Amino acid sequence: MIHESKVFEIVQLLGNFSLKFVSKTGELVAVDECSCTSFHSSGRTMNIRLKGSGLVRKVVRKSVVEINGEEVFI
Repeated sequence: MIHESKVFEIVQLLGNFSLKFVSKTGELVAVDECSCTSFHSSGRTMNIRLKGSGLVRKVVRKSVVEINGEEVFI
């Protein structure tokens, strides 16, 4: 299990990773492969680049529920 406060450290070390997070609408979003492109100074959000499409998406740290199959808890 991963504590949500360690999410930024872990994604920086991994490079490419899979991710599950809850969107603003409450939908569970699963991303098979992505990379972190940037963190916002407040430490609340990060931008991820989706492999394949190249789209960039903003993710709130507290909405992440899984990284590489490992559960994230608050």
